[in-house]
Amino acid sequence: MMGVFRVSGFGFRGLPQPRQPETRNQESETQDRNPEARNQKPGARDQKPETRNAIRVLAGFLLVAAVAAAREPDGTFSIIRTPNNGIPVIVLPGDTFEATLTQQAALSLVAENASPGLTVEWTKLPGGATKAHCTVAADAQPGTYAIEAKTEDRTDRIPRSVFVVASFPDTYIVAQLTDTHVGGDRNGRSASDIFRDAIKAVNESQAAFAVITGDLTHDGDLTQFQQFLDILDTAFIPTFVCAGNHDRQGLNYERVFGPTVYMFRFSRDGYLCFDTKDFIPADELSGQDTELEIFRRAIKPSRWSVGVTHRYEPFMAMRGQLVLFVDDPLDYLIFGHWHRANTDKEKAVPWGRTPITVTPATVDGYIRLFDVSGKGVKGREPQKVAATE
Repeated sequence: MMGVFRVSGFGFRGLPQPRQPETRNQESETQDRNPEARNQKPGARDQKPETRNAIRVLAGFLLVAAVAAAREPDGTFSIIRTPNNGIPVIVLPGDTFEATLTQQAALSLVAENASPGLTVEWTKLPGGATKAHCTVAADAQPGTYAIEAKTEDRTDRIPRSVFVVASFPDTYIVAQLTDTHVGGDRNGRSASDIFRDAIKAVNESQAAFAVITGDLTHDGDLTQFQQFLDILDTAFIPTFVCAGNHDRQGLNYERVFGPTVYMFRFSRDGYLCFDTKDFIPADELSGQDTELEIFRRAIKPSRWSVGVTHRYEPFMAMRGQLVLFVDDPLDYLIFGHWHRANTDKEKAVPWGRTPITVTPATVDGYIRLFDVSGKGVKGREPQKVAATE
């Protein structure tokens, strides 16, 4: 099977009905818990350090032209919904990816002095949206690209949405940031400055991509999402986000990043990003549980199946837990929310075998790196990378 990195789950089915956001404070959050496959494409090789570094330098160079995002003035979607800078795609030259737009448009990839060819086939989606099946030119130069859509009366461009790589490594590093709380300023330094330092630390690491697991903002308003996007786009590597309870103001998260449940593959591994939404013990009716089951099955052939979410508690909605941890258990679960690391007594889902790793809050200065190889997904100790006072 091909080692193509592809985000799935972009079918636009219309936005869900608004939910009441959760408005718990930091003290209640930190007390929530007691402290006690695809295979590689034939011929693909592990990236050598010099190859990774060359791609990073090129990515930083190509990023210069890509940061001029169009979106709407308030940071919400214009024409392009996916891919975007919070749910990007990574492809090899000659490979394909899917894009979802509000309408058909002339699509292209854009970077400084580079615009590789893009072949597009269109499919109509329910509700009036369209899906573009995009094939990247076989001679595309590795680097970071904005995806651009042009119609007769407007142009939409989203930076850092398509990453072209020369090959996929078998062994790689993933960075996790969580609970950035942009706009909250819980410490002496602003949350934005702390987040900026954390992104800088990720840029200086050897991470292949980063996941940012919820509470991206403090209050979920669009001004804070705009601040988050401005800092996010200083990252040199792909960044995958999911929503947290603090991001729940109406449908603002969906208007900025789109799907709340999606999957992607990197190398031989599958990642399932999902939104634990409100803290309720009952099953919900939005359809997320069905999506979880579909995506869980889709990544089952992967070497490792990794769940990425903002929050996990043993008494959350049961159907989703059965799908992810009992019927077909994920190999690993990564999340945040607790504002602390998990203890030795909190190493796995209580009624399953799925190991968990909880990373302390980035607003408190922390990130965590994971080493992914044939031996598993192993989290390093959390790193304090930013001062908070």
